[in-house]
Amino acid sequence: MPSPVWSDKSAAIHPFNSISATTHQDPKPQYRNANYRMPHGFDRLLHHSPEPKSPSPPPPPRRPSTQSRYHLHIRQQPIAARACGAGDRDRRPVDPPPIVQILLTDFDSNSQDDRDLLQDPRFTVGCLLFPVSPSLPWAEPTETNSRERDHDRDQDRDRDRNHDRERERERERETDGIARTDDNYSTPLLSGKAFMSPFYVDEDPDPNSAPAHPSFITDPHLDNPPPNPYNHAASRLHQPATFFIFADLSIRSAGLYRLQFRLMNWGSVEDTGQSMPILAEAWSDPFRVYPAKDFPGMRDSSILAEGLKELGFVELKTRGHGKGKGKKRR
Repeated sequence: MPSPVWSDKSAAIHPFNSISATTHQDPKPQYRNANYRMPHGFDRLLHHSPEPKSPSPPPPPRRPSTQSRYHLHIRQQPIAARACGAGDRDRRPVDPPPIVQILLTDFDSNSQDDRDLLQDPRFTVGCLLFPVSPSLPWAEPTETNSRERDHDRDQDRDRDRNHDRERERERERETDGIARTDDNYSTPLLSGKAFMSPFYVDEDPDPNSAPAHPSFITDPHLDNPPPNPYNHAASRLHQPATFFIFADLSIRSAGLYRLQFRLMNWGSVEDTGQSMPILAEAWSDPFRVYPAKDFPGMRDSSILAEGLKELGFVELKTRGHGKGKGKKRR
């Protein structure tokens, strides 16, 4: 069967095909290789085929990923805590309560899309407790890949802990089946509300301590971006902000600890059906948990904490300046 492009009909219409045939003096009709393909658009030029009336619609644009825009900034660091008892009623909250703020790379306060991102109610931040060995000095990680190294190290540590926990449970079942109260694995060290929902405000209650949103001009990988000299407090007076306030965290055993905060969005599970990704992480400074007799006392509330309570976060227990126990002991 002749090729549809080089058919007898097209040779009769276009003399170019007839000249080509007489030049070769081949009485048999010429056949092109079945694998031969005419350059795109050349057949239209040769046969004067009309242009299509309506071109096929382009594919819908891909929505750019916003995961790289998310950052966590610890607005208020934990400093100390009093070790609480084993019961759920004994609560000795970490002082001051950790306050974490979400930041967006290249945030534009005039953009409604950026404001909608800050107001997404599906955000959540989880808190994990990690003991710090006093013999090993700790410094704030500065390299870009420190997050990956910490993530791998945490996975190995969690795997070892799960293995030890399973061995301990098997040992308990083999004996009397009663969990021992002195076992660190049967009694969690961290109690309280370890997952918090976002608390959005139209204006930052403490603009003097408000951080600048990171920019790709500096470093998009910074979890705690440095202050931007071009983004002074006067330009942040009416900046919206989203906080995650951990006002109910208690630790049962004295020691030196750090907190790890992880930003997640449970809406991604509904949208994709996959596991919930970690969008950003941040580590707190090391802080000490004291026995009851050595605890120095609670500190006065910060301007940020007082402002957040006035704006509606009633779970915060604030203390007026000069009224905290830590102030009286001085």
